[in-house]
Order: sequence, then C-alpha cells, then structure tokens
Amino acid sequence: MEIKEITHDKNVIIREFIFDSTDIKRLEDKTVNELNKRKFHIEGFRVGKVPKEVYKARLKEAFYEIYVADEAIKEVDKKLDEENQQLLLPPVIADAKFNAENGKVTVELHFEPEISFDPTKIKVRKAKEEEVLDGYVDMRVKYIVEENAILEPKEGEAKEGDMVKVKETVLLGEKKLRDGEEREYVLLKDDERDVVKQLYGKKKGDIVEFEKTFEKDNDKIVYNYILEVEEVYNRILPEFNDEFVKSLAVENIETVEQLKDKFRTEGKEIYDRELGDSYRAQIIDQIPQATELNISEKTIERAVENIIDNLKEDGKYDSYVQNYGSEEKLIEELKNYYLNLIKKDLVVKKIAEENNIKVENEDIKAYAERASIEWGVSPDRAEAIIKGRQDIRNEVIMEIVESKVAKILTEKVEVEEVSFKKEQEAEGEE
Repeated sequence: MEIKEITHDKNVIIREFIFDSTDIKRLEDKTVNELNKRKFHIEGFRVGKVPKEVYKARLKEAFYEIYVADEAIKEVDKKLDEENQQLLLPPVIADAKFNAENGKVTVELHFEPEISFDPTKIKVRKAKEEEVLDGYVDMRVKYIVEENAILEPKEGEAKEGDMVKVKETVLLGEKKLRDGEEREYVLLKDDERDVVKQLYGKKKGDIVEFEKTFEKDNDKIVYNYILEVEEVYNRILPEFNDEFVKSLAVENIETVEQLKDKFRTEGKEIYDRELGDSYRAQIIDQIPQATELNISEKTIERAVENIIDNLKEDGKYDSYVQNYGSEEKLIEELKNYYLNLIKKDLVVKKIAEENNIKVENEDIKAYAERASIEWGVSPDRAEAIIKGRQDIRNEVIMEIVESKVAKILTEKVEVEEVSFKKEQEAEGEE
C-alpha cells in the first residue's frame, strides 16, 4: 500500500491510499473469506465454500467496486488508527475505486487546527466581597428573627407583615389539585405571588376566590383558587440583642457580634465557592472571542452536515428551520455554534495538557457531595450515579476540568470588582 498526500488546506489533508496488483490479490482473498463467513448461498456450491472465481463471475464489477473496496477501507481505517492522530472529525472516505489490477481510497482527514488564545482579552466581573458578606449577614439575621416571631391572633384585616393561615383548594376544571390544604403566607410587599396579593385586607372567616390563566401550546389553562382564611396573625418580631442570641442556644455563641461573625464565616465559604463557579462560567463563555482558529471551511461544512443529519434523524430539522426562519439562517447559526464549541474545547484541552490537569476520584467525590444537595440524594448515591452513568460521568469530568482550567486562567484574565448594589440602585432611579 502506498500513501500519497494530495492536498493540504489548513487543518484538512486529503490522502490517497494506493493498492497495486499484489495488494489486490490479497484483498480478493480477504473478500472471499468474508463473503463465505456471511454464508452466501450460490446454487451448486456448499455454503461457506464458494470459490473466488465464482464470486467474481456472479458479482461482476461489484466484486471489486463494493466488496474488495470494503476490505481496502478496513485496512485504511486500521492504518489511521495506528497513527493515533488528533482528529477533529472521523476520517471521511471521499472516494474508493477498485478493479482487478489496482485500486485507490481517497480520505479526508480533519486534524485539530492550530489555535491562538489570548486570555488577556477575557474580562470577568466579581461582586465586592464585603458588600456580599454584609448582605448575607443581614439576610441571615432577618431570617432568624422572623423565624422566632411571636404570633398573636388578630380580628382585624391582614396587613403588611402579618401571617395568614388558610385552607387552600385549587381546581382545574372539575379536578381538585389541592383540597383544603393548610398553608401559611406572610404578607410582604416584595412577594409578587398572586395568592399573597389576594390576602391583603382579608379577615378570619373570609373566602377568597380568584383565577390564574396560563398559556400552553396555544391553549389556555385556567386554575381556580379558593382560600378560606382560618386565622390572621400579628407577627411580633423579637429584638435582635445579646439576650435574644443567648436564647437561641447556639454552641459558643452568646452575643450579637459572635453570631454575626458566624454568619460572616458561612457567607465567606459560600462566596468563595460561588465566585469560583462564576469565574468558570464567565471565562469558558468568553474563550471563543479570545481565540483565533486556523480551520478549513471544509471542516466547518462537514461538521454542520453531521449536525443536520442528526437533526433529521431525530425528526427535529424542520422545526429548527422554522424557528430560525430559513435553512440559510439555521446553517449560519450552526456554523457559529460549531466554531465557538471547537474553540472552547480546544483551548480547554490545550491548557489542561500543558498543566497536566487530571480528574481524580477525590474530585468526583467532592463534586458528588455538592451535587447531592441539588439532586436530593446522599453523597454516596450521587457518586454512584456519576460513576454508573457514562454520559453523566463525561459531563461531570468536563465540568471539573473546565473549573481547573478557569482557576488557572483567573490569574491571567482581567478581573473587575463591581458593586451590584449600586448598579441596582442606578437602575431603580432610571
């Protein structure tokens, strides 16, 4: 077998794998063995014992153009696997021509393209630490004070800050989704829920009825709410002082300042963890705009063709065309999507290799502990799910690698500290 490089366009190389007459004889024998393994039935010959000349006479040109060509392609694939090249796409068999004298397989090889990445073009934002911690402490203090509020039944109308206890029934047509469920609502001006708004001004014994309408698949779904007010409570909030703190019986905590320090320590742990997650999301999202890619248009076209084939196979292609308005706009969007995806993946891969980043069992275990809360399972169960499902495991590994890469890049990107509190105040004044 002779190998020739025909063209080289950026990351795409087209090779010809040329087979001479000696190769053809060898491929003929392999073809006959394969056909006999398939137990082709030809009248007058034992199954699995059909001679080569009979196959050639019966199959004619197809013997070489299809069956010999298939065996040659297998050899080409094996040869490429042995090279262990870093390919962006699977090898594409562009052509295969064979006859009794010689043959040729033409292959498109889409190698990983050269990339140029400049981390200084990435700018991430982080909230001011003290501002966040102050807000966290205030939130925890407010929560613990409200949690220990004294409730006094009142005869008057429900007002701001009161708690209202109701029996709640929700109907969807004739079906009862809730039937007299006891619920409690605290009336606060920032609470935009309709059920809370409906309870202002109501008294014990009142019946409140209202509808909520939702649209789904161009249909209107109407829920009917019936609230029976069982009790209205005036909430008396305790004074937040040392005496109140002592009554909480928190270990080693006896003063307001000690409790605030505890909350601040909690907030710092959360801030550091969420800051890392925020950096990862911001950095990974901005990698494409900081990356130049020396990639052939042929690779992009092949990749988009593969995506479209998958969409058609899943029966989703027409709906995608409809969503984007035209096939041309969809193709353009898929090109941009693919380019951004490749830039991100190649940069992450490059930095991970340069820094010998690996995912250890300890990383999986730590991820499982964090995910267990969100998934509503134990850490051990979360770890078992990750290790037992290859698709989930791959996603988790990629996320861990991205986090480690982002941590390295944090030292190189521009970091802007911002006051989100001032931004929100400015938006409110507009």
